[in-house]
Amino acid sequence: MTTQPEHNSTLESRNVTVGNKRTSMRLEPQMWNAIEEIAAREGVTINNLCTQIDERRTNLASTIGLTSATRVFIIAYFRRLVWEYERPQSDRSDGDSDCGTIRSVQLKGASLAGWVLDKVIADRAVDGQDPAPD
Repeated sequence: MTTQPEHNSTLESRNVTVGNKRTSMRLEPQMWNAIEEIAAREGVTINNLCTQIDERRTNLASTIGLTSATRVFIIAYFRRLVWEYERPQSDRSDGDSDCGTIRSVQLKGASLAGWVLDKVIADRAVDGQDPAPD
């Protein structure tokens, strides 16, 4: 009798509290690092961020799961940061004179996460569109 080799999962399971419910998500270690970085940048907890993602997801009556929605959020968040970093200084509405400085008054607090949650996830990621504004 031959046994199949055991495949180790690269996914890491962690418990998060979404609203008042405790649940678990399985993400790649890099995705956990990214969500931790986003939460730290935005000054919120991972639980709060996951709750916000879940609220937007359920408000859309989406069939996408929380883990998938979290992955979409992470990618959209960092794509928005890249877009913000790369756009020409003349296009900046926040008056930021240093194109290399991503953190500006417009992006402090939970505003970038809120923008991604409200605009990218709801308006574009569901339709498969680019998260950078038109």
